[in-house]
Amino acid sequence: MTRKKRAIIIGGSKGFGAEISKELSKIKINVKKCSRKDIDTSDLKKVKKFINNNSSIDILLLNTGGPPSKDFYDISINEWVKYFNQLFLSFVLILQKIKIKKNGYIFLISSSIIKEPAEGLIISSSLRSGFVSLFKSVSLHKRNKKISFINIAPGPFKTNRIKKLVKNINLYEKNLPTGKIGNPNEIGKFVRFIVENRIKYLNGSTIYFDGNINKSII
Repeated sequence: MTRKKRAIIIGGSKGFGAEISKELSKIKINVKKCSRKDIDTSDLKKVKKFINNNSSIDILLLNTGGPPSKDFYDISINEWVKYFNQLFLSFVLILQKIKIKKNGYIFLISSSIIKEPAEGLIISSSLRSGFVSLFKSVSLHKRNKKISFINIAPGPFKTNRIKKLVKNINLYEKNLPTGKIGNPNEIGKFVRFIVENRIKYLNGSTIYFDGNINKSII
């Protein structure tokens, strides 16, 4: 009898995490959807407790909400510390302590702002970019265990996040290259495709789901 694979989806109660959880469940993967009540990534004590209760899995999704838009000179030290824990240090601890089995997957939901920083999202731009660099470095250390690291960098999608950042969504959509905001289910289906078809050569890569907003050729 084939062993049922296990997945932990951090930020799995809504948005990208919820869609990924739904799609992985369709291929009979035992999915643990984690909300903020299960693991608040800005609270390192809760993160460590979560790690102690989750030792060995096949698939890990690192996903968390981003900070609000704020002027650089108005950001306090406490806010930097909070979001450093939420977007960087908590994920470092999880990568260090939770064992991913051979031929497993680690997915990161970052943001397209790692390529083109947004003026009002300085905290998110800087911390996400830093963690993506670390994520790439760790992927090289794990290559002998055949663990695949895939960073997904979304642009504007129909999540609660876009509602907080954009006042007039209809007008905003009209100015996008595709004329619409993305559906989170597209990312859910992408992750399912990778896992279901055992795609392994896509490793250490960043996939931009941004509807062609970024004009760079690389």
